[in-house]
Formats: sequence, structure tokens, C-alpha cells
Amino acid sequence: MQASHASSQTMWKQVYQDALFELDPRLLQPKLQAAQRAVEDRLLELRSGGDSDRREVLELTDAQHTLLYLQEHEQQT
Repeated sequence: MQASHASSQTMWKQVYQDALFELDPRLLQPKLQAAQRAVEDRLLELRSGGDSDRREVLELTDAQHTLLYLQEHEQQT
């Protein structure tokens, strides 16, 4: 695994986890949006690079679904 690949993989996961574990309702929406952007950027990076890691793509897709659910739930409250 290349250093830039590992760095990109770690970055989106950290932003995603920050959103998942945010307890302050005022900070949740911006963190969810930042996580969504990070996930989308990483998916684009993997797809454009041609060397996509199937496992990471599955993780990213799962993260997208989770973030969408949380954003919809947040809007309802």
C-alpha cells in the first residue's frame, strides 16, 4: 500500500468517525456534511486511479448509506 493511499484512506475514516461520535447537536450536521464530502472524494479518487481496493469501496459505500440515514434522521428531529 502506498503512503498516499494509506493517508487518503485514514483521512476519510477519521472524518467519518468524528461525525459518527459527535454528541453536540449543533456540530453534528456540519460534521455529517464533511464526512459525506470526504467519502465522495475518496470514492472519486479510487475510481479515477484505476487501482480501487474492493474492500475500501465497500466500506465507503456503507459509510455513504450510514451518513444518509443519519442526515435524514437529523432533519426529522
